[in-house]
Amino acid sequence: MSEPPSSRPPSSAAPARTDAFLSEASRLLAESLDWEQTLATVVRLAVREWADVALLDVVEDDGRVCLGAFATRVPAWQRELEQRPPRPGPWSRGAAWDAALKDGVARWVTVPGGPALTAHAEPPRTPDGGTPHALYLLPLRKGPRSLGLLTLSFTEPHAQDTARVREAAEDFAHRAALALANAREHREALEGLRQRDLRLASMRAFLDAAPVGMALFDQDLRCVRANPKQAALNRLPTEAHPGRTLLELLGPRAAPVEVMMREVMHTGVPVVDQLLTDAGDGERRHFRVTHFPVVAGDTRVGVGTTVTEVTEQKVEEERLRFLAEATARLSHSLDWRTTLRTAAQLLVGGKLADYCTVDVLADDGRGLERVEALASDAATQQLLHDALRFPPPPGSRSPIRHVLETGRPMLAAHIDPAWRDALSLSPEHRKLMEALGGHSAMFVPLVARGRCLGVLSVVSQDPNRRYQDRDLDFLEDLASRTALAVDNAWLYREASRAVAARDEFVAIATHELRTPLSALQLQLASLLRAVDKGLPMPPERLHQGLASTQRQAERLSHLVTHLFEVARISTGRLDVEREDVDLSALVHRLVARMEEALVAAGCAPVTHANTPVIAHVDRLRVEQVLMNLLSNAMKYAPGQPVELSVDVEAGAALVVVRDWGPGIPAGAAPRIFERFERATGEHARASLGLGLYISRQIARAHGGDLTVETPSLGPGARFVLRLPLGEVPPAPTSSP
Repeated sequence: MSEPPSSRPPSSAAPARTDAFLSEASRLLAESLDWEQTLATVVRLAVREWADVALLDVVEDDGRVCLGAFATRVPAWQRELEQRPPRPGPWSRGAAWDAALKDGVARWVTVPGGPALTAHAEPPRTPDGGTPHALYLLPLRKGPRSLGLLTLSFTEPHAQDTARVREAAEDFAHRAALALANAREHREALEGLRQRDLRLASMRAFLDAAPVGMALFDQDLRCVRANPKQAALNRLPTEAHPGRTLLELLGPRAAPVEVMMREVMHTGVPVVDQLLTDAGDGERRHFRVTHFPVVAGDTRVGVGTTVTEVTEQKVEEERLRFLAEATARLSHSLDWRTTLRTAAQLLVGGKLADYCTVDVLADDGRGLERVEALASDAATQQLLHDALRFPPPPGSRSPIRHVLETGRPMLAAHIDPAWRDALSLSPEHRKLMEALGGHSAMFVPLVARGRCLGVLSVVSQDPNRRYQDRDLDFLEDLASRTALAVDNAWLYREASRAVAARDEFVAIATHELRTPLSALQLQLASLLRAVDKGLPMPPERLHQGLASTQRQAERLSHLVTHLFEVARISTGRLDVEREDVDLSALVHRLVARMEEALVAAGCAPVTHANTPVIAHVDRLRVEQVLMNLLSNAMKYAPGQPVELSVDVEAGAALVVVRDWGPGIPAGAAPRIFERFERATGEHARASLGLGLYISRQIARAHGGDLTVETPSLGPGARFVLRLPLGEVPPAPTSSP
């Protein structure tokens, strides 16, 4: 163990030396307000002047007593004590220590090595294991407050309990208590500042993270602080807000806000959830604003504000109301052109577009018909009228064509020269597009039941208004409702036509069935009367009556057969029994079979079928189609030749029947293949309008088709029957 020095200055040092020590101690203790450093300075000074070991216990704010610092006169002892502190705190009150802490009176205690003087098993030992000869317990107090206890331990035999030592030690303890009080107050002040900074940082983090705009204004309504969300709503940097007035922050839009805030400042009554609309910069924005007084004590020091932008919600509400009204108006009419006009009026009248166009796919499936062009002013309306001369052709780079062909909407948030180039079809059209002055545009398809009916286009001429994705979504919704209304109008038109055709068919069928039935009844009644009266009937008259009866029965059978065929087609039960058939041979046999009827109609048959053409078809069904085509030729072109040709084209077998009659009226070609459609003229009411419909369905049941064309030379019509080819039989080989 390390040994203490062999000599030590007497505890009764000269007064001058003591005064110098105390003066130096005051200076050293005043040099720092750091708590830990102050504790260490106290025990170092005590060891340097008097004690062999110094212990400093401190009273914490909660009343606990803990070891704050310790020091020894010998460096080796100090290192050893640092490895095992003499009294780990906190420790229980008791004995002389407890008494000194309670009454604040210093105590000089001689330690004979007998009973314990502390709550520990024994008094503090020196690092070498020895016990001290004396302990001096010095309470550290400031006023009534106990700050701690400084214990001085003396191990040298000559340590004396003298009045001068006590006086100097107590004076030092008083100075140490003042230093500890100052250090504690400094520590508490630093902790207070740290807590304040922590609260301020938490408040800043709260404001910065708030999802709503928040700002504080002083009594003069100058901004004290605004969080980043409020700065973003004001479209200004956060650092640009402090010290600025409402007018400086919001410009002319500040007036209604300032009125509300001054009212809150004056009355102390908050304004909660007020809806404000800002139409500045050409864009309508909606906000929910709350203003509330900020009070310190009994004084109103300012106004707090929270702001939430609700533009999305308000726009959505307005659009839902608009769509509800639009749906009602679009479904009001069953005329599809009126429906499209209503859609354009809704868009332009609702300030959603400065002008709007609607293009619908033509009947040929390729061309476009501009059925509506509406503008918000007369000048633009005239320009739109001039633009009708420039419909986008198939294959052009026009966005309208692109949307029509892809079925996907297109947004042009900013129309630049490249967009105008895409829209324009010629230099003249380019100038017209410049004059129209569009700055933003949207193009959406009109889609119903998976079919693209056309394109709805809207354009904004306002440079401050640029369409966004949400605008495109809204226009798609309106276009979907418009397309549905148009499709419903078309379905209604088709249903009306079907009902009219049905009614006419019923009338025709009734007439057609009644005519042979009446004739049949008359013939049978005549024959029955002759038999009943027993009158002899010449064979010629009997033959004539029976022949007439047979013709009427055949006519009835033909009509009923057509009706049954339509029923089979409608239910998907049109059966075909395929085999390989030589169409050239079939045509020759059919012409021979119908020769008498052709001669009677004055229709000379001209056949071009010299080469075998094998088709995989139902022989009877194909004959049915060709007989119908020849019957139509005899009916509508009597006295004119009929040409029949058989050929192969593009991997299909072709049978062409060409007549020299009046032909098919323009635009009527698709319609003549529909049910109950009949030609006009003298033969209109002599037909059910089912022959061509049944013939086409038979062709399509084979995987082919039946179409009509206008001949390149001369009048008439050219019906083309396309059928699948069959296997060509191998040519016979001679035996060797």
